Amino acid sequence: MDSPYSAIIEALRESLSSAAQAAGYEIDAAEISVDRSKAFGDFASTVAMKLAKRLNKPPEEVAGSISAKLKLPQGVDEVEVKNGFLNFSLNKSWFAQNVVDYITEREGKNLRSSAGRGKSVIIEYPSVNPNKPWHIGHLRNALTGDVLASMHIASGYEVQREDYIDDLGLQMAEAVWWHVRSKSVPEGKFDQWLGKDYVEANKYMAEHDVKEEVANTLKLMEQDGTYEEELGRSMAERCVMAQYETAFNYHVYHDIMVWESDILRADLLDRAMAILEKKGVAKRIRGGKFDGCFGIDLNDVKDLPNELKGMKETVKVLVRSDGTPTYLAKDIAFHMWKLGIMEASFRTRAFIESQPNGQPVYTTGKEGKELKFSGTDLAINVIGAAQGYPQTLLRLAIEAASGKRDVIKHLAYGEVELESGALSGRKGTWIGYSADDLFREAKQMASTLIRERFKFGEAEHDKISASVALAAIRFEYLRLGPEKKLVFSWDRALSFEGSSGPYVQYMYARASRIIEDSKVGRMSSSKGLFASITDTEFALIKQLSCSRETIEKATAELRPNSLCEYLIELSLTFSRFYEQSPILKAENEEIRRSRVAILLAFRAVVGHVLSVLGIDALERM
Repeated sequence: MDSPYSAIIEALRESLSSAAQAAGYEIDAAEISVDRSKAFGDFASTVAMKLAKRLNKPPEEVAGSISAKLKLPQGVDEVEVKNGFLNFSLNKSWFAQNVVDYITEREGKNLRSSAGRGKSVIIEYPSVNPNKPWHIGHLRNALTGDVLASMHIASGYEVQREDYIDDLGLQMAEAVWWHVRSKSVPEGKFDQWLGKDYVEANKYMAEHDVKEEVANTLKLMEQDGTYEEELGRSMAERCVMAQYETAFNYHVYHDIMVWESDILRADLLDRAMAILEKKGVAKRIRGGKFDGCFGIDLNDVKDLPNELKGMKETVKVLVRSDGTPTYLAKDIAFHMWKLGIMEASFRTRAFIESQPNGQPVYTTGKEGKELKFSGTDLAINVIGAAQGYPQTLLRLAIEAASGKRDVIKHLAYGEVELESGALSGRKGTWIGYSADDLFREAKQMASTLIRERFKFGEAEHDKISASVALAAIRFEYLRLGPEKKLVFSWDRALSFEGSSGPYVQYMYARASRIIEDSKVGRMSSSKGLFASITDTEFALIKQLSCSRETIEKATAELRPNSLCEYLIELSLTFSRFYEQSPILKAENEEIRRSRVAILLAFRAVVGHVLSVLGIDALERM
């Protein structure tokens, strides 16, 4: 069922197409766009300007001839020609009633989209090495990926949330080597302990040449049944379990975790490289610096992406001459499995039977059942901006192997800093700035602020403080475009008066309290309530009308920040509505009920978008 917003846009596009043809213009209906107007009217179209440019005619003349032939659809009262734009004004009463009823009927289920119905996507995040706790940089990856998953679910996609565990990387080998050498004893939260132990390992490695010892440890970890293989998997699993304690505090969840060691065991690599060779993407390099290696020669690639043009080194090695695969080679094999380019028999078992969201998270391993976690239409990888080059190579290889374009998307995110600067896992500068520390401090600060502003019983105070702390962090992390550097600000994050999660929660709670005090209750229909409506009230209704489309657009563009911007825009307009349109002391009963109906729609939309962002909608604050 189309929303009134989408229905109006589609009706205007059809009317414009018919009018343009009746005026003697040839134009493809797909070229006609109708958008919200920021200047004149409620909606506007630039179709006349496009035609005028093509025909070398004055835009006003073209717009006027189209306007003369235009039949306005239901709900549209007027069209005005202004500077070549065709500006449309809505019937406020008609639109308000249809928007409010659409949002509030079926208990808000109309807000969920079917744009992605029949499509599947696998989203990989945060894939933190299992030798340390999450620090504030990892948290940006985790929160971005988690919200992307929620956005796709809200847009009708079938979603798999995946965590890739690199248990055979160099860092894990160093951690295992040091643990065997130092005989250190774990204490406290395992990921925190292991991260600090890894810092000690790096101090030792900085003064001693242990490369051969670490390399030997890694080889043993890659062999089934060795002490190092079993120890490495055990340490990694304990670390991941501790990392998931952190994840659950932030309402971050997964469906499947895939381990690098299981990918090697499934023999994906050789088959993947054979596919690339058959497709002419990669080959055995003969002569020169990379003699005997297997890799991609960019000079052989047709339609080379712009990001790869002009590279000083044109050969990208996938398998070294000694048979050792690079990380990119393993990643290519992994994505061939993800996208169903080749099958693999992974055994899976429940790693955690029930996460706080009530769902299990499965893990690959030596035991378990064969469950289907591959063959999706799209793979989205949330990976730091610094990994843009290898992600482009990955996309090149997968598109060549599959014959499909746009099956992999890389959402690049920028660095995160506190006032003290950037963090490093090897140097240990994350200590005191882990995601655990951030959450602990946020709860303490939120508790103090709420105690100063509100009066709650102790149990309710603790619950609300935790929700506000989570809202502060999630919103602060998500409010900027993912590619931008984020400098975390406590003053901004915990503000009840600015662009923050707590501010939106407060607006939701305020609306809930007014609805409760109004004693109007649930309305089956708002028919007849909007015979008169103020400009402020209509401004809020127009913003509410495009909630579903805003989520769809943010999902298509991978822009979680768009939802934060939308909530702030809604909250500010609601604040003006609250100040200018008395509800409990309205002029008469009909106006009071109409304004409560707007509040019900506002609360439904804000609650839905907050849930997509993983933030609690609080009834009381």
